[in-house]
Amino acid sequence: MRKAIVFLFFILAVTAQAKRKPSLKKADKYFAQTTYVKAKDEYTRLLRGRHTATYIYQQLALCYDHLGLSVQAAQYYAKALEQDPSLDVAFYYRLAYHLTQNGRYEAAEAAMRKFAHGAAEDAKARYFLQHEKEYPKAGANPSIYYVEESGINDPFYADHSLSWSATDTLLFVSNRTKYNQKWIRRWFEVKEKGTNVPNTGIYQTTIKSKEEPLYEHSLLRGRINRRFMEGQAVMHPSHNLIYFTSESYRHRKFRKNKEVKKRQGLMSLFSAERKGKKWKKIKVLPFVQAGYIYTNPFVTAKGDYLYFASNQPGSIGGLDLWRVPILEEGKAFGEPESLGERINTGYNEDYPYVSEEEILYFASDRWGGYGGLDVYAIDLKDPQGQPQNLGEGINTPKDDFNFVYNSSRGFGFLSSNRIGRQDIYRVKPICSTVVQGRVLDVDTQEVLGNVQLVWEDLSRQVLAEVQTNAQGEFTVELPCEKTYKIKIEKEGYFYKEEEGRVSKEEGEPLILSVKKQEKPKIEDHRIVLNDIPFAFDQATITTVGARELDRLVQLMQEHPEMRILIVAHTDEVGKAKYNKKLSQARAEATAQYLYDQGMEPQRIEAKGVGSSEPKVACTNCTEEENQQNRRSEFIILER
Repeated sequence: MRKAIVFLFFILAVTAQAKRKPSLKKADKYFAQTTYVKAKDEYTRLLRGRHTATYIYQQLALCYDHLGLSVQAAQYYAKALEQDPSLDVAFYYRLAYHLTQNGRYEAAEAAMRKFAHGAAEDAKARYFLQHEKEYPKAGANPSIYYVEESGINDPFYADHSLSWSATDTLLFVSNRTKYNQKWIRRWFEVKEKGTNVPNTGIYQTTIKSKEEPLYEHSLLRGRINRRFMEGQAVMHPSHNLIYFTSESYRHRKFRKNKEVKKRQGLMSLFSAERKGKKWKKIKVLPFVQAGYIYTNPFVTAKGDYLYFASNQPGSIGGLDLWRVPILEEGKAFGEPESLGERINTGYNEDYPYVSEEEILYFASDRWGGYGGLDVYAIDLKDPQGQPQNLGEGINTPKDDFNFVYNSSRGFGFLSSNRIGRQDIYRVKPICSTVVQGRVLDVDTQEVLGNVQLVWEDLSRQVLAEVQTNAQGEFTVELPCEKTYKIKIEKEGYFYKEEEGRVSKEEGEPLILSVKKQEKPKIEDHRIVLNDIPFAFDQATITTVGARELDRLVQLMQEHPEMRILIVAHTDEVGKAKYNKKLSQARAEATAQYLYDQGMEPQRIEAKGVGSSEPKVACTNCTEEENQQNRRSEFIILER
């Protein structure tokens, strides 16, 4: 009875909320409280009412901007400016910013020009007028690096801001904090007001090899991770000190500052000391001033300088890059100095990292990039050097930042939200090798022209695509030290896939062979086909299986009265009941493929027998014997 009453109240509450009239006052209240998700929803409801659209468009643009949703932000900034072109010129800048994140560079240029003409003294406007035609052209700046999944990323939460010291230990930031808390703490999880996602914490992981993904991680222990938004951390070379980013609100004395008290993105730099396995004695760094942003620290390999980003007095605009001498084994500091106008602009410069070769890598959202934050590099040894964009692949229309690279190891890492969430990627230099070869008929050894060859890596990314010439020859350039799969396809021949690996050195010509198709044979009331392979524990028709079933379709089209029974078998690995269920699913998937090709359902029956009828009777079966037992049979019921 009690459950029924609770359920009834729940239904009434939902109904009342759905019928409630939208309120501008409530929407503005949500916005003032920086609860942008709720504010956005309330403003959207108001669009259907009688309120002035211009103001609602402005507020929706700002909400989507704070939430980092660039498509919607650009849409509502454009609508607001269309309704009232006299709005503050900052609206034109934000429109341009989000247009670049959508790859619309020419439209962004037009918006930036309006911003620059209305804010001639702004540092961003001056920079734009000097570089207005420098937005990216496709293929003009190819990267010397490629990126791949690191393995550390959580599919539901953000992972970013990785730092790499001289050891194999990596520190990174994530908001997956609830995984490491007891159930009662999860109920009271502190969330970021604007986006309603859990607060971030600092984690560590260990590099095992250049290739192995970073699967294992742990939350730093001690007072370093508390109920605040934590940011990038970096370890001092002594390994007994960590400098990290956290909310300015964490420092009690800073809470007297009106801006700090609002808790709206103001971050400061702190230090923590290692005591056993825990990090304690949290202190704000002595040069940090209340009311300004200090974020994303980096310590040089010698431990002589701490680099960071800040908008403290003396900055040109937005965030600038600064450095400060480290004294007394990391417990004291000199005076901070700006890296100057060669590096800093009126835009945001952030995430500094200095390599062993004294190359400064940093992120900037300056005009002329691919959109959002881009990664730039400058040689600090060259007094005349200028920052260079790292180009396509590293940089995308989204935010790409926090580039760290170890040349002696031959790889690095990058943070990016290129797929809609913040993830950490592994970065490797592009290395290519020219591969030459021929394709032959397996039986006649004749060369085959016009054979379609597609190389894919293990994540199914296409590496190259080419056709053989009249002499059956091909030449292709592939990334070296890469495992690949070749898809070989020619009309009248069996589809084939082969695996291999590209080495740094050019090897012997690659000889591929394919077999000419013949009509399926009929032997003892059975249709003889090649194997219909399935992935382990899967019931999905593969490309190879589909090509083979196409031959069956052709035979059944030639014999319109033919009825068949599909019998699917598994190997003896696993329990018999589960194997029978899996084989039935595979038989039905095979039948469904035939239906999709136009075969009438009444002509096909499907049956899974699991491991009850092995082709090879064995106890400790080899993989080859298991493969023979994993098969499909096609029995003719009527011809």
